[in-house]
Amino acid sequence: MIAGWYRCSGGRRLRLGYRLVAIVAAVLIPIVPVKALDDAKRRLAPVLAPVERRLLAIAMFEDVLAALAGTAGLERPLVVSPDREVWRRADALGCRVVEEHEPAGGGLNASLTRAAADAATADGLLVVAADLPLATPAALARVVAAAVRAPVVVVPSLDGDGSNLLAWRDHATFRPAFGAGSAARHLAEPGAVRLDEPDLALDVDTPADLRAAAARVESDSVTGRRLRDLRLAARLA
Repeated sequence: MIAGWYRCSGGRRLRLGYRLVAIVAAVLIPIVPVKALDDAKRRLAPVLAPVERRLLAIAMFEDVLAALAGTAGLERPLVVSPDREVWRRADALGCRVVEEHEPAGGGLNASLTRAAADAATADGLLVVAADLPLATPAALARVVAAAVRAPVVVVPSLDGDGSNLLAWRDHATFRPAFGAGSAARHLAEPGAVRLDEPDLALDVDTPADLRAAAARVESDSVTGRRLRDLRLAARLA
């Protein structure tokens, strides 16, 4: 179950969950972009049918939201997507939704820039990929802590090429540069630091990625349950 996000006076935020109430001084707003589900994870076609890819994409997205909800220092996420099912699920899980109506001009980076305009009251932004089934609150908390000390924090993908998370403190200078080679572009920003987090480095795009995730994912996570439901062990062997 997703915990709630509550703001109190003085810029502080009370996070109410099952185990603790945290008061934090700085607040980052997570922005989670999600593609249209019909287009999701096409590189997994050798091992997953279209409906299975759709179900897996939803499962990983919900696990990312659960990890965000368990992390102090984060505001209610903004979910950016052109997909109505994603809108419904995000809203049900307590997120704000930025409805992208295709064709959206400028691609992902333009979509993120538009979404950032809705996050102007936060102390910073945290762009988070929606396909990180190993994401944990502990790993995310280290990113939040790094963002207190550095203006830009980049968590690279496993191959070092992409940016799985991007923390950016100053809205006025926000320049997302996602796409091939994005980690190097983001790290070229003044004061940017690299943070390698194994639990945040594995984004699932290929059958090899899915095998690696299946070997490490928590069995009681949404993704773990979905992989069992789909009986993928033989296809991934």
